[in-house]
Amino acid sequence: MNAGRTLATRELAWQRAFVSEIFHNLSQPLTALHCSLDLALRRGSSLEQLRTDVQAALEATEHLRQRLLQLRELNDALDPGDTSLTNLAEFLRRFCDDMQPLFDSGGQRFELQVEPESIMVRVNGARMERALFRFVVYLLRYAARGSVLKMKARRHGNRAEIRIRTNSPLPVPPSDEGLPQPYSCEIELLRRTFRAAEGDFCRRRSSGERSTWCGHLPLAGS
Repeated sequence: MNAGRTLATRELAWQRAFVSEIFHNLSQPLTALHCSLDLALRRGSSLEQLRTDVQAALEATEHLRQRLLQLRELNDALDPGDTSLTNLAEFLRRFCDDMQPLFDSGGQRFELQVEPESIMVRVNGARMERALFRFVVYLLRYAARGSVLKMKARRHGNRAEIRIRTNSPLPVPPSDEGLPQPYSCEIELLRRTFRAAEGDFCRRRSSGERSTWCGHLPLAGS
């Protein structure tokens, strides 16, 4: 009973953080758009100044459009979509190879360890790859040159476990509820993608500049 109540409390905290993040992300470009158009109408602007105000309004509109697309993607992540039997080891190796140029360009390293060689799960590969990509790019925003991201996959009971460790510091440590702060749509996208595959994903601990993230997926046939 207590475990169920704790899970429900944490889920409610996630939902509140999600709504707060979406409100913040939508309100910023809307405010910028309003201010740009208001300035363009109120002051006797030269053609050059009017062009500057309209350009600022266009940039705010594009920012808003991107956030709305992100919101739709977050909603779609709740649906598992078409799943297929997938060897997690092979999937992560392909992902690591595809991401390597991004790490090379930033002077960072991406290390992958998988044991055993065959870990079979059922996922929507395209959605999982996209969500992992967004999450890794999110971590790299705060990564210094020479930093290392380590990913390890293994069997853990009747589940597959993906553990991600990074020495790239995020701006603010996790809150008392264990929620990542600042809350990000990239984290929520990956969390929902794992949940849609009947798994889970969360930040497990943070020590200094090191963070550990952990995701679980049920083994196929378990």
